[in-house]
Amino acid sequence: IARAGEKLRRQGFAAGIIDVFAVTNGRQGERYHYNPQTDHRFVKLPKATSYTTELMDHALPLVDQLFRAGQKYLKAGVIMGELVPDEAVQSDIFSGPIHENQRTLMEAIDNINFSMRGDVVKYVASGLKRNWKMRQDMRSGKYTTRWEELYEIK
Repeated sequence: IARAGEKLRRQGFAAGIIDVFAVTNGRQGERYHYNPQTDHRFVKLPKATSYTTELMDHALPLVDQLFRAGQKYLKAGVIMGELVPDEAVQSDIFSGPIHENQRTLMEAIDNINFSMRGDVVKYVASGLKRNWKMRQDMRSGKYTTRWEELYEIK
């Protein structure tokens, strides 16, 4: 959710729907199991937002509904829907200064994390340490965006 919120803010959008899904280990030789009726939950937000705190407030109860103890999960994710431009979201008259304070906080967190190259500042709900690693065995090189991966001809 935190990463999705960061991407929304970077691209200037706000989401009106959060869809959380989880793919479990296979049954009887299947590679994976995903049942669209039971393995995802979604919520329509009262107001489109890109603020991580608001997104987490709505997404964490969905995760609690999906989680089954003892189940091995192969993949989990979040899909943001009903995207609208961030400046098109109309706030009410009662949330003016709070809205600006949240915007300033999100910009500060995004700037710190971008400049330090990692999740230096993060929410406790996202965990203090990452106990998983993304598999990138099959990804292609980033020859046009990373100096350290630039192809050299000898």
